[in-house]
Amino acid sequence: MKLGIISDCIHYKNEAGQIGTENHILLRQFEQLAGHFSVTTVACPFATVDGSKVISWYTKKIHFIELPLVGGDNFEDKLQFFKVLPAWFRGFKIIDQSSDVVYQRFPNNLNVPGFFYFFIKRKKVFATYTGTWLHYQGEPLTYRLQRWLLANWFRGPVWVYTATVSNNPRILPGFSPSYSMAEWEEESPQVVKKISTLQCGGLQLFRLITVGTLINYKNQLTILKACVILKSQQFPFTLKVVGHGPMYNELKIYIEDNGLQNEVELVGKKTYQALRTLYRQSDFVVQAPLKEGFGKVPVEGFFHGVVPVLNDVSMARHMTGNEERGFLFDGTSAQNLADMLIKIKSKTSLLPKMIENGRQFAKSQTLESWANEYYATVSEFY
Repeated sequence: MKLGIISDCIHYKNEAGQIGTENHILLRQFEQLAGHFSVTTVACPFATVDGSKVISWYTKKIHFIELPLVGGDNFEDKLQFFKVLPAWFRGFKIIDQSSDVVYQRFPNNLNVPGFFYFFIKRKKVFATYTGTWLHYQGEPLTYRLQRWLLANWFRGPVWVYTATVSNNPRILPGFSPSYSMAEWEEESPQVVKKISTLQCGGLQLFRLITVGTLINYKNQLTILKACVILKSQQFPFTLKVVGHGPMYNELKIYIEDNGLQNEVELVGKKTYQALRTLYRQSDFVVQAPLKEGFGKVPVEGFFHGVVPVLNDVSMARHMTGNEERGFLFDGTSAQNLADMLIKIKSKTSLLPKMIENGRQFAKSQTLESWANEYYATVSEFY
């Protein structure tokens, strides 16, 4: 089969004609999925490369259709969508003609008209809904519309991030992989060493990491507030904050104003290879999002023997396995997070087994498992 993909993930082309994206994990997913198809064509928006971008470049042969980049929060920005609709539909037409089946990733503005285009064309389709599948307070109306369309009118299988089984046979529980089976095996020696160190000497310093766009709903500020509490109690820790975004300056000022420079470091955006190095240097991945679809970060941590400490939202309980693989806290309370980390210090004897459990969980969450499941399900469905 030939595959077409519709995605709003921004891509870039350098002077040599290489194509890449800052979404390093999505690139790896596309390349893994493309291995099951004779031809893969992606329609997505393109933007200009500049020095601030941390880009990974495609190494497998994938064809691209460049769509205009639009977006923004004000009224004028929204009007731009109407101007680019003809270009979007030209892209949809090329995808339709060059593919046997189309993969659409929701929620995004691009795939709203895309849904209706391929529905009218009676195209074979499948989809992933990458947001929170269950309704949540403050959910955008367009997200609710897209969930409703996928549940009621979409023709093909839809993978969503949920720990429960749907009554709708087309709605399937899914995950978002970051690493391959080879990388799981590659991490085994350093994880064995980490477990041995824990068993011999305990944990004298809590090396924490948090990863994500520095934006309000990712809630990194609550983690920093917990750091202030931990420092006041002379709790031994360090924290690396990976990512960039609109809250960078606010978080930087908070760190300086509260004297956390020796404990907390804003390390910026990283390629997935650089991020792997940071995971290896960490003991706990702390994530406090107020809403979340599928948290890739905790699973990435599992691969490296890092124990997740997660805000109790969305799939966090499923990922931590009722404290078999990690810990939960209340993301609205910095004190609760600080108390949980202090509590974990008295449970360090449990960590080796938790690391092993997390590694086994991660073994089922590889790029190969994900792509194999998608291809087998789509092939059987059609």
